[in-house]
Amino acid sequence: QAYNCLIHFYKRFNLNMIHLKIFHRHGYHATPCHVPYCDESDRIEELKRVFGEALTTVDDPSELANYINTRKSRLILDKCMIVTVSFSTFLVVGGKHGNIIMEGLVQKLDTLKKTAAFALAKMDVDEKEILPKTLVRTVEDMKDFLRRK
Repeated sequence: QAYNCLIHFYKRFNLNMIHLKIFHRHGYHATPCHVPYCDESDRIEELKRVFGEALTTVDDPSELANYINTRKSRLILDKCMIVTVSFSTFLVVGGKHGNIIMEGLVQKLDTLKKTAAFALAKMDVDEKEILPKTLVRTVEDMKDFLRRK
């Protein structure tokens, strides 16, 4: 019966296996722009799309820059720099009005432990009281991910 419960649990949460958050931290574009034919707003949106695609596809942060540079569109002309700090991955690209900085957070729920921790974090379970030690840190990480705005 426990096996059936695990299978049901896994099928229920298997739909959203990758959770992604992208924050635009620097490089906002004010309109109207004094630069003729400025497409900075479109470029920022394209960077968000490509960065999100890269975060969900590539597992190793050292490969993100290569992935983004090979997936260029007509709006992304410059080289990019990737910086990782804790769970965050930052994309830095030069723009027409200064640098564009985006922060990306991704949680890939590719194991049953991560999926269970994510579900428990969404339910806001007090992890220190009732959970086994092997799951406490993972639930705390998932709660941090959910709190980020």
